[in-house]
Amino acid sequence: MIHPDRFKAQVMVVTGAAQGIGRGVALAAAREGAQLVLADRSPLVHEVAQDASALGAQVVVVEADLETSAGAHTLMGRALEDYGRIDILVNNVGGTIWAKPYQEYEEAQIEAEIRRSLFPTLWCCHAVLPAMIEGGGAIVNVSSVATRGIYRIPYSAAKG
Repeated sequence: MIHPDRFKAQVMVVTGAAQGIGRGVALAAAREGAQLVLADRSPLVHEVAQDASALGAQVVVVEADLETSAGAHTLMGRALEDYGRIDILVNNVGGTIWAKPYQEYEEAQIEAEIRRSLFPTLWCCHAVLPAMIEGGGAIVNVSSVATRGIYRIPYSAAKG
């Protein structure tokens, strides 16, 4: 259900906005009046920005690697530079790299899964908190029903 002015004049940062849930959140928020900062490391995020703009949203795109603290700080810095505040952060980045029994994972694979699905949430929360403590706001962390699976244990742990 769309509520046309639910996010009117609110600044929303959406991570992992190039596809899937992030894309859906971005386009729904555009329909509901949000001013958007769309983040992804994939250049496909520019296509989502065009679609959101066509719906009437103001959109800023940031291509960044949110598996790093620097990427998260760049994202939040750009949002604050362009809009002056961040009202809503949607931490969506993540995704399974390998789906196999946990005992078959190598150490580097476990670390890669955690970097992909946990660190973006941690880094983005860390980067946005000073602005939100000062001005208020809400953080939405996207989880996954895959947390119930036995073949994606590192992903499940990260998203849980």
